Formats: sequence, structure tokens, C-alpha cells
Amino acid sequence: MGKYLVIAAVLQIIWGIVPTASKLVINEIPVELFVTLRWSISGIIFLLYLFISKSWRKISFKQGIKISVLGILGYGLASIGTLYGLKYGGVVNFALVGSVGPVITSLTCIWLLKEKAAPWFCLALTFCVSGLVLLVVGKYEISSMTVAGLSAGLIIGSSFLEALVLINSKKLKGEVNVPQYLAIAQLAAAAWMWFLQLVLFHQTSSLLNLSLTGIMAGVFVSIVACVLCYAVLYWLLGFIDGHRLALFDGFHTLSATLFGLYLLNEPLRPLMIIGGVLVLAGLVVGNIRKPCNNEDFQ
Repeated sequence: MGKYLVIAAVLQIIWGIVPTASKLVINEIPVELFVTLRWSISGIIFLLYLFISKSWRKISFKQGIKISVLGILGYGLASIGTLYGLKYGGVVNFALVGSVGPVITSLTCIWLLKEKAAPWFCLALTFCVSGLVLLVVGKYEISSMTVAGLSAGLIIGSSFLEALVLINSKKLKGEVNVPQYLAIAQLAAAAWMWFLQLVLFHQTSSLLNLSLTGIMAGVFVSIVACVLCYAVLYWLLGFIDGHRLALFDGFHTLSATLFGLYLLNEPLRPLMIIGGVLVLAGLVVGNIRKPCNNEDFQ
């Protein structure tokens, strides 16, 4: 078990590079175009894997539509929200606010699935809300309340949308294998984004603005983060319970924060540190016994 825990920690540390890499890309091209390219590349890779491994299962048209809609919402719309939150708030703010995601997932499960919340969950929620308020105030000290509130709202709203997608996708888990689900969902999101590019955004010419650093960062996010890290995550779920694996989100938050501070020289205020600690405390308390398994498809 020890080696799997080490792998889980290393996975989250590597995953912590993603916000910084994504920020480098969206500094050079529009958010919508990056979302389009990101899911196109990773979706094609999952599709190629399915054909090479001959692990594609026959599914009904109805199942395909359901997965496609979930993909558009979770990978398309939610990704746009999180990336705009990253763009406005920065990597450090994104990492700290984003760590509230697992508790949002649990809260959504309690609300929609009518699951009973234990007393500890109320304590976890108190920690997270208090920490979130301090994060917004801390961000306000170095920017403005509009930027602080907007970035936090976008990240939280996207986390709530991802939680809704998770709840609705759980029923499909036994019908479609994970690589097939990811391939369909990601390609559906990519197709939707390409359609928007053709009829609304017209941003493809911005690709000429990509530097070598931006290209390398985009490739890293599309292949290492969206494909390899997800593959390792689902492999680990065979050895570590989902609620225990969620505890390692703290490594992701710490890693992402450090990369933002070191590589992008982003400011960090004392209130943001305290807020981040409270959010992480809520995450730990909230995972002592989770009301809903946080096996996110995102």
C-alpha cells in the first residue's frame, strides 16, 4: 500500500504544474481556443488507445448522447469557467480556491442525492467557507474586489458544474469503461468548441501567437495532465479508496501554489495563506468519511 500512496502524492505534485502551464498558454491565446485544442488532443489519444487495445464496447445511441452532453458541460463549459478563473485570479488564487472542490462535490451529493450529512461535514463546510472569504479578501488586497470575487465565483461555479456531471455520470460507469467514457466526453466537448470557433469565436489565427514555451506548456497539459495523469488516477482507484485518494488534493494545492510563486512570481498575502490552510483543513475533515465518492471524471 505504501508505494501506491507515494505514487498518489507524486501524481498530485505533477498535476500541480497544470495551472502554471495553462496560465502560460492562455497568456498567449484565448481561453476558448485552448479548451478546444486541449480536449481535441487528449480525446484523440484516448480514442486511439481504445482501437489499439480493442477495448471499445458497443453502446446505445442514448448512452452516447448522455456522455456527449456530460462531456460538453464538464469538459467544455466547466473548463472555460476554471480557465477564466485562472486567468483573472492567477495560479496561486486558483490553487487555493480550487481546493474547495471536493467539499463542493460532497455538498452537491448531499443536496441532490438526499444523503445524510454527518456533524463533521458541517465543520468542514465552516472551515471551507471561512477560508474562502479570507482568500477573496486577501486577493482583494493585491487586485480588486471585482477580480477577487469574479475569479472565486468562476472557479466555484465550475466545481459545482463538475459535481453535477459527476453525479449524472456515475450511472454510466458500469456500462462504459473509463477510457471510452473519456474519449466520447472529451471529443464531444472538442467538437462543440470547434463549432463555436467556426460560428462565433474565430480565434484559430491566434495560434500564430504561440511561442515555443506556450506550445510546450499546451502539449504538457493536453498529454501529461489530461491523459497520463487521469490514467494513473483511475489505476490508483483500484488500490486506494476514493475518499482516501481525495486527501491527496492537498499536495496538488501546495504544488500548484509553489509553482505559481516560483515560476510566475505571483504575490501571496497572509490572509490568503490562512484562507488556504482553512480550506485544506476543511478538505481533511470532510474526507474522514465522505458522503459521496469523489471519483471525478474531470
